[in-house]
Amino acid sequence: MLISLSVLPTSTVDEEFWEELDEFLLDYKTRYDGELYELSLPDRAILIKMTEHTEVGMISDLKVSTLRLIQQYFPENFGMVDQARLLRTIELGFRLPNAIKFLERYENQPGKTGEKAMEMRGLQDEDIKLVLDVNRKVGPQKFKEIFVQSQMMADIKPDQEPEELMREYFISMGALKKHVFPNVELRGTGNLFNQLTITLDKVLVQAFDDINPGRKACSINMNVESVFTKSFEEFINKGGESALANIVFEFRQDNILQQFDEFQIAANLIKSKGGVIAVDAIFPETVGLVNLDKLGATFAKIFWRPGAEESLPAQAAEIMKMRKAGIIFVIARLDDETGVRVGQDLGITVFQGFYIDDMLKGKT
Repeated sequence: MLISLSVLPTSTVDEEFWEELDEFLLDYKTRYDGELYELSLPDRAILIKMTEHTEVGMISDLKVSTLRLIQQYFPENFGMVDQARLLRTIELGFRLPNAIKFLERYENQPGKTGEKAMEMRGLQDEDIKLVLDVNRKVGPQKFKEIFVQSQMMADIKPDQEPEELMREYFISMGALKKHVFPNVELRGTGNLFNQLTITLDKVLVQAFDDINPGRKACSINMNVESVFTKSFEEFINKGGESALANIVFEFRQDNILQQFDEFQIAANLIKSKGGVIAVDAIFPETVGLVNLDKLGATFAKIFWRPGAEESLPAQAAEIMKMRKAGIIFVIARLDDETGVRVGQDLGITVFQGFYIDDMLKGKT
């Protein structure tokens, strides 16, 4: 099991936090006869033997203890914690290659095991302005080369070769940390991080025609608030009445609910220009909590995470109902074939993630 607190602003936390963290992890290790490893200051790994009967209780025990600690020391960040990144389980008996890939990616991250960590600080207002300064200085073409990445979504039907569907474009947080903010904790900084992502949305749409000349089929992830910026208005005006015809706009489910009135206006504007709406960041356990059809969505992106092979099939009836209503589900963040198999059993054929990248490159 991998425990990561890197999304939290831990650089200024009291020493008591680390003492309590180590205390309960040592107790957990002793209670379940495991081995505890410190990968970096905010990241730990526990090697432990589980059975089918004990797995749920053991994972729940660790999650509850970790969330209690976060609530105590980081109450303002509690609602922003992505549990898929907080706690990850890898069954070494079946997925040893996944564990190796994870550690290889981990080792290449600055401040992790591959390089000496530097003293970190929280995100500040000036940092957001710095992003705009960097964009102005290097220009759209250079900014695209350094900071913009993409990942393909593929249509994979049973017993057929994968077919490329569309490419998602995004500004890489990893590239920002490497080139602009090497000593800044970008995540876990509340409203400032939200403002940073809105600024990145502005930069992305300003550079979009350099990133994707001809506006070929693609998707981009946005905040609801970003649709009402001057940059987005100019982005629409450049393309005329069908400016958004080949573009899927992904909005996080939590962002939609927080800004629901604004989302309805934004969605109507996007669709009036030929664009398509996707609901992003749906967790397997929350499928069906929101009526995606009423949101006017065409796509719905489910984030694969540990335990999804059991929790997602439990939502089969909800998935079937929404598929009949025309919703196209995408399962994202896939690291192995399990998510593809589970998705296909549910009638889902669109997938995204490192495993899909390898499939399309012929590496699987």
